[in-house]
Amino acid sequence: MNSPVAPPDLHDDVATIPLPETRRTGRSRRDLRRRKQRRTRSLRFTAAVAVAVLVVLAAVGLFVSDATSDKGDDTKPGAAAAAPPPPAVLLAQRDAAGQAISLFVVAPDAGGKGGTIVLLPPGAMAEVASLDLQPLGQVLSLGGPARLQATVQNLLGATIGEVHVLDDAAITALVTPAAPIKVDIPERVEQVDARGTVKVLFESGPNDVAAADVPRLLAERGRSTDLSRLARHQAFWDAWLAKLKDPKAVPEQPPALAKLLRDLAAGPVRTRSLPVDPLGTGADGQLYQVDRAELAQLRSALFPGGQAATGGRPIVQILNGTGAVQLAQRVADKLGTAVEVKLTGNAARFDYTETQVVFYDRAKQADAQRVRDALGVGKLVFSRNPLDVVDVTIIVGKDFK
Repeated sequence: MNSPVAPPDLHDDVATIPLPETRRTGRSRRDLRRRKQRRTRSLRFTAAVAVAVLVVLAAVGLFVSDATSDKGDDTKPGAAAAAPPPPAVLLAQRDAAGQAISLFVVAPDAGGKGGTIVLLPPGAMAEVASLDLQPLGQVLSLGGPARLQATVQNLLGATIGEVHVLDDAAITALVTPAAPIKVDIPERVEQVDARGTVKVLFESGPNDVAAADVPRLLAERGRSTDLSRLARHQAFWDAWLAKLKDPKAVPEQPPALAKLLRDLAAGPVRTRSLPVDPLGTGADGQLYQVDRAELAQLRSALFPGGQAATGGRPIVQILNGTGAVQLAQRVADKLGTAVEVKLTGNAARFDYTETQVVFYDRAKQADAQRVRDALGVGKLVFSRNPLDVVDVTIIVGKDFK
């Protein structure tokens, strides 16, 4: 009878049981070992390639991230803010009597390409500190370029960086590199002498204007109004700027104007006229009243983001309470463009020792406080006598330096 076969140990693994080595089995194990070695080398190579790829992708990712941050994310701390546009420039054509017969405010765009040209009628009435209302054209002869600059700043509520006063010779030199300039003149320009004799200076339509004739083209009022002359000014600027796109047409002197003209010609240029209504006729021609509502809109278009653009400048009256000469002008200079000086004059007496900043509406107290802070002296005074012409009255005392 055969002995019963013992059951295999349940913990034994057939694969781990040593087997006697045969030729075939030894060759198979060597093949298996070689395959395992090749597989190991392959895995190592694949891992190395993967690591290299990851390193490259990480480097590219960092570069893209840095590039994106530098160019697109301007909210990061330290990112450069957009540069504001440079201050406007005032150009004044002066006649032999020293009056300004043509006035242009050039407001460059941010970035130095293009801008806006504002045409100012010389007969527009504006408050001149210590001199009351005066035509803009006369301010130059009354107080020189500085007084003209301050008056236009107060009118527009914007900083005028420079004033260039140009006589006929200066204008001729400025336009000579671009001349002749083909100007499409809106209407015939006639000169009338004291005996009533009419002489045609320029026919309407396209005209090749020589450099020496440009001052007369700009200045001659002829038989039309100053507002009609502004249309001629616009036609001239359009033609001149078109020629200034050629660098050879840009004058080299003065350097500040040369740069201004190059910047203007490099981009779109808009032309605006100071909004005015006819007021009557003075000794030197038509007078105009500035339309303040339209001027506020013009400010918003010309100086976006600035204080003037809000149209909310406090309207201020300055009264001289000491009798000092040109005191109102010094006060206006100190206030700058933060307020609109609408009236100036003398106080009822000249013995004020302390400056008073008077307001008439509790809602305007904050404006009065800002005025007082800008002056650096004075006390706030609330008046119960309503005054709707101005928001704040400054009675300047001897404490103002």
